[in-house]
Amino acid sequence: MYLALPAIAAKAAEAQFNAARLGTVYGFAYLRGFLHALYDKSQDGADMYSKWLSRVDSEFDAALKSRNFASILSDYVDSMIDLRRMFRDAGYPVDYMDRAFDAYVHNMMVFSNIPGRFNLTPSDVVLTNGKTRLLHYRVDGQKKGAPLLVIYAPINRYHILDIEPEKSVVRRLASGGLDTYLLDWGHPGPGDDSLSLKDYVGYVEAAVDFIKKSGAEKVSILGYCWGGIMALIYSALHADSVNRLALMAVPVDTSQDDTILAHWARALDSDRIAEEFGHMDGQMLDLGFILRNPPRFAFDKYVRFFEKMHDRGFVDTFTAVERWLYNTPPIPGNLYRDIINGCYKRNALFKGEMTLDGRKVNLSKIDVPVLAIAAEHDDLASPASTLAVLGAVSSKHKDSMRMPGGHVGLCVSASAHKNLWPQVARWLSS
Repeated sequence: MYLALPAIAAKAAEAQFNAARLGTVYGFAYLRGFLHALYDKSQDGADMYSKWLSRVDSEFDAALKSRNFASILSDYVDSMIDLRRMFRDAGYPVDYMDRAFDAYVHNMMVFSNIPGRFNLTPSDVVLTNGKTRLLHYRVDGQKKGAPLLVIYAPINRYHILDIEPEKSVVRRLASGGLDTYLLDWGHPGPGDDSLSLKDYVGYVEAAVDFIKKSGAEKVSILGYCWGGIMALIYSALHADSVNRLALMAVPVDTSQDDTILAHWARALDSDRIAEEFGHMDGQMLDLGFILRNPPRFAFDKYVRFFEKMHDRGFVDTFTAVERWLYNTPPIPGNLYRDIINGCYKRNALFKGEMTLDGRKVNLSKIDVPVLAIAAEHDDLASPASTLAVLGAVSSKHKDSMRMPGGHVGLCVSASAHKNLWPQVARWLSS
C-alpha cells in the first residue's frame, strides 16, 4: 500500500489539475454572463439578477457543448477512474468511499431528505421479474378499455408519472379508458451490474406476454425517455404484438440531440466507467444534471420556491418532484454501455445498425400507428431527435404533439394535464 502512495499522489494531482480546468470554464461563464448583463441595454426593464441569469444560460449552453470542454471533462473522468483503480489495487476500501460520496451528495439535496410518501394511484403488482415489477392500475369507476403498457426510463423512479393525484399521468390515462400497466425497474444493486439492454427488452417482452394473457391480441405502448428506446426496440422486433406506439421525449436520432448531456455522453468513455464501477452511479448522475447549469438547477429554482411559499399546491408539487429527482438508482453497467455506445455514439438504433441477441433492430419494421410527443424546451432529449422517429418507421398513421416546457414538465405541468394527456389518451384509445 505504502509503495503506491507516490503514484497515487501524482494521479491525484493530475485529477486536481483537470478539476481546476473544469472550474475555469465554469468561472469564465459566470464572469462573461455578469459582464454582458452589466452592459446589456436591451433589457433595461429587467433587474440585474434576471439579466445575469438569462446571459449565463447562453454562456453555459455554448461553453459546456464545446469540444474544448468535452476534452477537459473526458480527461478529468479518466484521471478519476485511474485514481480509483490505483486506490483499489493498493487495498483501499473504495466501495466504502463510494458510499460515503453518495451519502454526501444525497445530503446536499435538502428537499430530497424531507420525509413523506408519494400519494400513488392504487395498483397491483401482477408480475415480478428480478427487481422489475409490472404494476396494474386501479381507478375507481372506470371501465377497462384497451391495454396500455407504460415503459419508464431506468433513470430516477417511475413516481414522476404518478407524482400526485391531480398531476398523475397514469391516473389520467386510466381515467381515459385505458387498461393501464407500468414497468417499474426497481432499484438495481451491485448484483444487477451485468444486466444489459437485451435483459431490459426481455422484461418488456415478458410484460407484454403477461398482459396478452388477459385476452388482448395486441398491447399499446407508451415509452418515456430511455424507456422509449426499449419500447422502440421491442416494437421493431415484435410489431405483431403492438397495437399503437407513443414515444414521449425519447432520444431517437441522437445526431440531432443537441443537449448538454448528449454532448457529454458522446465524450466520455462509457466502457471504462462500466468496467471500473460496474454501473453508472445514481448520485453522479444527480451531480451531472446540476452541472448542466448550476445557477438554474442549484440556486434559481430555490429562489422561485421561496417566492411562492404561499402557494400550497406549488410547494407540494415542488417538494414531491425534488424527492423524486434525487432518488436516482444506479444504472447497470452493461445497460449504460449499450445505450451510450449504441445510441449516443454510433446512433445505431436510428440507422438500423443495432443488433440484439443476434437480431437486427430495424425501425422500418414498425408499421403500427406512432405518436411522437416532444417538449419544446426539452434539455434532456432535443425535440428534433424525438420527432425524427416519424421518418424512420413505415407506419401509415404518424402523429406528433408538441408542448411548451421541458422534459419533466410533460409529466407535472398543469398545462400538460389539461391539454396534452387527454389527447394522448384519446389517441391511444382510438
